[in-house]
Amino acid sequence: MFENLNQSYPFNNNFKHNLRTIVFVSMGFMLLLLYFQPFGINFMSTSKDGYFVLAIGIVSAVVLFLSTLIVPGMFPVLFDTARWTIRKELIWNFCMFVTLVLGFTMTALIFNHESLVSLTLFRSGALALLPLILFNLLNYNHSLKTKVSKAIESGRHWLNDEHNPIEKTTLEKVNIKSENGKDIFDKNLKDIVLIQSANNYIEIFYREGDKIRRQILRQTLHTAEKQLNKFEIIKKCHRCCLVNTDQITRLAGVASNYTLEVEGLGFSIPLSRQKVLEFKNLLNR
Repeated sequence: MFENLNQSYPFNNNFKHNLRTIVFVSMGFMLLLLYFQPFGINFMSTSKDGYFVLAIGIVSAVVLFLSTLIVPGMFPVLFDTARWTIRKELIWNFCMFVTLVLGFTMTALIFNHESLVSLTLFRSGALALLPLILFNLLNYNHSLKTKVSKAIESGRHWLNDEHNPIEKTTLEKVNIKSENGKDIFDKNLKDIVLIQSANNYIEIFYREGDKIRRQILRQTLHTAEKQLNKFEIIKKCHRCCLVNTDQITRLAGVASNYTLEVEGLGFSIPLSRQKVLEFKNLLNR
């Protein structure tokens, strides 16, 4: 049971929200006292009672203002949101409660309010619960709204990722190591243009800014193909070439000798006759 007290709890340090909440709670607290006359106390028996209600409304506002806006700003480490727990929240609320009780007691003695002077601490404590409960209810409601908003936003991102899997994968990193492990190609998938076989090596053409650069690794095209097989945008267009279909600008040539063109590459990429229909469909899409 006591272990649950150490669980994290969201500490609301939103200045604008807390300021609005304090104003609303203080005004709502005063209206509740005047309209409902709680705990059998008549706050309208004399003309002086109106000023007393105003005074304890101001006291509640000052206590909440100091507790939620001033003190956390003076001790940011103590009120760190990442380390705030249920235990700290309870202690913090208890401290506010005690401060409100003392403030209401002093106000009752100053105004010599008959209904409170006889049982000052007891009735002041009962009254102090009202603004504290109101403040915590509003904060809890704000916390729930924030969580729901985050959940909805997270769901939107998830749906976007689900409907745009290719866009998501293009941001992934590609790591291709040489056979001896000394050299490595480490770039974003979207920047790869072409990988072609060169005897016992592979040539990797990739974009870097406005230029296309080349990196040579001692590796087989078959190994690179297996590693990149999970990415839909990487296709084998020829027995010696893998191409990024997002980089292709057009299909050129005639029926017996089609090639693929990529902007800035400087040469045409060979295309096998068996692959012509597949790439035509890809480019049409």
